[in-house]
This record gives sequence, C-alpha cells and structure tokens, in this order.
Amino acid sequence: MGCPDCEGGAATATQVEGARIVTVGNPNTGKTTLINALAGSDLKVGNWPGTTVERLEAALRLPQGEVRLVDLPGAYGLAPTTPEEALTAQELLRNPPDLVVNVVDAGNLERNLHLTLELAELGLPMVVALNLMDEAAAKGYTLDPAALERELGVPVVPLVASRGEGTEALLQALAHAAVPRLQVRYPDALERAAHELARRLDHPASRWLALALLAGEEVPLELDEEALALARGLRAELERAGIDPFLEIENARYTRAHELAQGTLVGAQPRLTLTDRVDRWVLHPLLGGPIFLLGMLLAFRFTFLFSTPWVDFIGTLQEVLAGWIQHLPLPPLALSFLADGLVGGVGTVISFAPVLFFLYLALAFLETSGFLARAAFIADRMMLLAGLPGRAFIPLILGFGCNVPAVYATRILTSRIDRLRVALAVPFMSCSARLVVFTLFAAVFFPKQAALVVFALYVLGMAVGILSAWVLGRLAGQPPSTGLMELPPYRLPTLRVVIKQAWARTRSFLEGAGGPILLAVLFVWLLLNLPPGDLEHSLYARAAGWLAPLFAPLGIVDWRLLGALIPGFVAKEVVVGTLAVSYLGAEPTAALGFLQGLGQILATLWASLLTTLGAVPALVGFPQLAPPSPDAPTALQAALGAALGPAAALAYMVYVLLYTPCVATVAAIKNEFGRAWALVAVVYELIVAWALAWGVYRLALAWLGG
Repeated sequence: MGCPDCEGGAATATQVEGARIVTVGNPNTGKTTLINALAGSDLKVGNWPGTTVERLEAALRLPQGEVRLVDLPGAYGLAPTTPEEALTAQELLRNPPDLVVNVVDAGNLERNLHLTLELAELGLPMVVALNLMDEAAAKGYTLDPAALERELGVPVVPLVASRGEGTEALLQALAHAAVPRLQVRYPDALERAAHELARRLDHPASRWLALALLAGEEVPLELDEEALALARGLRAELERAGIDPFLEIENARYTRAHELAQGTLVGAQPRLTLTDRVDRWVLHPLLGGPIFLLGMLLAFRFTFLFSTPWVDFIGTLQEVLAGWIQHLPLPPLALSFLADGLVGGVGTVISFAPVLFFLYLALAFLETSGFLARAAFIADRMMLLAGLPGRAFIPLILGFGCNVPAVYATRILTSRIDRLRVALAVPFMSCSARLVVFTLFAAVFFPKQAALVVFALYVLGMAVGILSAWVLGRLAGQPPSTGLMELPPYRLPTLRVVIKQAWARTRSFLEGAGGPILLAVLFVWLLLNLPPGDLEHSLYARAAGWLAPLFAPLGIVDWRLLGALIPGFVAKEVVVGTLAVSYLGAEPTAALGFLQGLGQILATLWASLLTTLGAVPALVGFPQLAPPSPDAPTALQAALGAALGPAAALAYMVYVLLYTPCVATVAAIKNEFGRAWALVAVVYELIVAWALAWGVYRLALAWLGG
C-alpha cells in the first residue's frame, strides 16, 4: 500500500544506502521470521516469547542500496520493566533508527496496538506489518487493513511472513513510511503537563519521554537534573489534583487501542481453533507432563534411528581414509599423525555430526511448532517448587542444544537472583557436545536401551539443575518468583525452516569445535608419542595417572579414560576424539587399496540409505527402544568395551554429564555475573559430578554387577 492519506513527515529508509530499519513488536509476532523472509538470513526462529533476547542484525540489498535490518527483542511496551524492553527502548531512544517496522499480530490486535500507539509518540517514520493474517482468519476474524492505515496515517501491509506472502508489498511500502499522525488524547491537565515538559526535552521523542517521566517510569537516557526536577514537580501537581499519571496514560492507550481494533475488525465468527483442541490434552493437569516426556523421548528415538546409519557410514569413511594414508611416502611418525591424530581424533567427532543434526532437527520442529512453549507452562509447577517462574524453563531447554546461549537467555528473567540461579543450573543440562559421548558409551554398554539411558541422563541433569536452583534460592532467602506467560498458537513449521535451523546449529557446532579439537588432539598426540613407541609410559599416561586415586572409587582407573576428561574441560567435543587417539594410536592402521576402500564406502552408503528408509516405519511402529547395534563394532567401541564394565561406564557418563561443560560456558557466566560466580560454578560442578557419579556407580554395581 502506498498510504496516500499519510500526512506529516514522510521519510524513506530505502533512499539512503546503509539506512537502519528496526523491527519492533510484541513477543512472538514473527519479527525474526520476517527479517529472515526479507533478507534470507539465518537469525534464530522460535515459537515462544523471548526467542530474541539480544539485538540481531541482517543485511538487505534493495535497488536503492543496502539497508540494515535490526531485530529487537519482543516487548509489550517501551517502559524498561524487562531486559527485552530495556534493550528495545535503548535502541529506539539512544540511537533512533531511520525507520521502524512495527510487526503486529493480526489475531491479537488490541493488545498489539498498545505498543503501536507508544511507537507513534516517538516521532519516527513507521510502517505497520500486519503479520499472521492466516491465524487471524483461522480464528474467524475478517480485517480491514486500509481502515487501520487511515487511522494511523502510515502504510499497513497484511502478510504471512512464514510463507513469504506480502513481503514484496512491505518492501515497496518502506518508500512511503511516514511519521504517524495519530496521537492518543490524554486528560487536559496531563496533556498540558506533558507539553510543558516536552518543550524542556531536546529529543525527537520528547512527547513519549515526557509522558514516561510523568508516569514515574525509568527512561534509558541521561537527562539533566532540571528536567528531572520539573518532571517530579509536574507529577506531584497532577497527583494533588487527584490524577494518577500512570493509570491515566495506560487507560487512554488501551481505550484507543480498543477503538482501533474494533474499527479494523469488520467481521468475527469465533471458532474453536486447532490450538484450543490440542491444548485440551497437552495442557491437561494430569496428561500434560507425560505427553511432554513422550514428546522428548520420541525426539531422542528419532535421533538414534535416523543418525545411526550415517554415523556408521562416516566411521567407514574415516577408516578408509586412514588406510589410504598408509600408502603415502611419509615417515612413520608423520603417517601416525595423519591417520591416528587428525583422522582418528577429529574424524571421530565429525562422525557424530548426524547425531547432532537429527537432534537439532527434532528440537527445531518442537520449538517452531509451539510445543516447547507449552513445556514451560507445564513445567511451571515444577519451577515453582524451585522458587522460579515457569519461563525459567526456557533457558534450561535451550541448554540441551548449547549451554552458552542458554546462559545468555536467562536475560528473559527480570530478577537478577533468578537469572543467577538459572545460569548456575544451565551447565547441568546435557548439551549436544555431551550427547556425542553418551551415544558412544550407550552403544557399547547398553545397546538395547541406548535411547532410555541417554534420556535418563538428560532427566538427571535437569533434576540436578533445578535442585541446585532451589538450594541457591533457599540460601539467598529468595521468595518464590511468579510471572505471566504467553502461549503462542501451534504452527506447522515448513520443512525448509526446520532443516535450515538444524543445519545452521550443526554447522555452528562443527565450526566452533574445530579449533579446540584440533589443538587438543595435536597436544594429546604429542604427549602420546613422547617418548616415541612407548604408549604405556608416555607423558600423557603419566599425567592421566595422577587422577587415578581420585577416580578409583568410581571404578575408573584406565589412564586413557581419565586423560580424556582433562581436555574435555575445554570442550566436551574433544572427549571422543581424545579417546580415539589414546586407544587407537598404539595400533598401526592397516594399509588399504584404493578400489578396496572405495568398495567399502559404496557398500556402506547403500546400507545406510536402506537403514534410513527402514527407520520411518520403525519410528511410527515403536517396535523397539533403540536401533539395533551394528554387528561389527568400531575399533574404538571394541576398545572401550574391553576397558571397563557397565557400572563404571555409567559412572563415567554421569561425570561427563555434570562436570564443567566447557570454558565457553564458564566465560558466559563470568560475562553475565562476574569472575567470582564463574569460579563458584566450576567448583560446585566438579563436586556434584564426583559425588553423583560415585552414588550411581555404587547403585549400578548392585544392579548390573561390575
């Protein structure tokens, strides 16, 4: 739409190369999805409030030049009552953008338009993106975007960002962005006070600032003391006249938002939506918990069924490459470095990329469909037992992917002590890097119950994390926290979005793990070969042996297992690679002919394809809890099976689960809460990991035997 009725200071963001356009809207209105649709970027897309907790940016090239699209966190208002709202207000007020795209949920107009009216008072050029038109139609709503456009005096573009519908019209509307002509009318006394105060403020958003100061809100700007004193005096005068500025401002905005929504809504035939019908079961007080656990168990089962054949394929590829290397005219030490160090270490970790991809694929589907948002609601009662609001469950769920962004995601909580408690609980969530270790050990020692064992480890980590948050809350004397949660409607994600998100996360894992893995493997290989040819008495074996007395009560005395825990402190991705180097480095790799190796690769590829196709009915039919283990275990699996028993293996898995996840997580805690709390986290995790691993070992001895 060209907005022919727009008046006032029309502005165009697309006329100047390098212009900055920000998307602002309530949580879960599709701001990030819209930017991805416009710019083709890979910003994270979720389906819960608080998906974006920091400023994200993407580039968009238009015929008029390149512009920057900035995705701000979801906010219900500009008063900084939450970290998301504070960041949004800072971006808009401290460094006003060239243009604002206000993303509005078409199915929740009245609530969303409250923020629209606030944005109108900033005096910035604006376009309204009326998103989620399909969901509004599903609710039985018929909207007239032109009516809203006439009232606001800015372009209003209906669209469905997830399908790319309306995005071209939105790009065209940017050239007609205008400063909204609509302003909320407040009581006369309040209007006069706001006008007097606004004249004293030298800022484009002086009207909004004046109203915020009169309402007693904090503003993210440094204002001179005279202006603040004037605001206090005017507010006191209003209160003496029986006027509560805050209540009057909010009442006027909500009243006007209601009028605008009613004028835009030309027809309504409320229907029972799919979300309503599904939530009768998913949010049931008795059935909700089991349904959530079943969903997560299916996610792990999906991961095992579909990743196993491709793990086997990459393992075969790795063995063939190592065999081909033996034909190179290089000294024995160089051949050992290439075959045992690089291929045997880094290659082993890369072989678990299918596990991570299919896990991320399942989590991306659960996220974007809205299921995980329900998990936070279902977990509200459990979180309340720990004295935390239900939305604290969201960072914990994110921790299953990676602990680092999960620590930063604690910003969605308003209380600092709640943020600290959840941040100290996050490292106990089993991240994707630890899944690599669990998959290997479960396949060796518990092949028929692999999915259940891994699932139990995830549950144990969550239980320890929540208990830790409860203990810290009790020690701090923190009263139970509560809060409101918004549940988004269920949305069937597109296959493209799910695959794109899963691949981006897998690629991020591989790229981020590459440096630590390479350094750790090179260091371990060097220690293993000093002195050359004497693995049992190498420097690595001696260093790992120093840990033996500490881990003997856990049944773990093999120096190779203990040594892998040391570089694992840097990154858990390194553990499996280190085990491969230390166990297989002493065994010379057999040379392999080119045609012989190529035949093995093609045969394994065909078998992997057939196994993947067979996993589809197996997932639906649920005939077993895990895919059958391969008849011939890999060399590393065989070595581990001979090194320790099931009880000690379980203790090792529990220790890996609970001890410090990686230095990046420690750095995240340090950045958010300081060096002292980062040190406390490391010490606490080491103590808890050893204590619980010992307890599990004793129980497993009685149940499983040695």
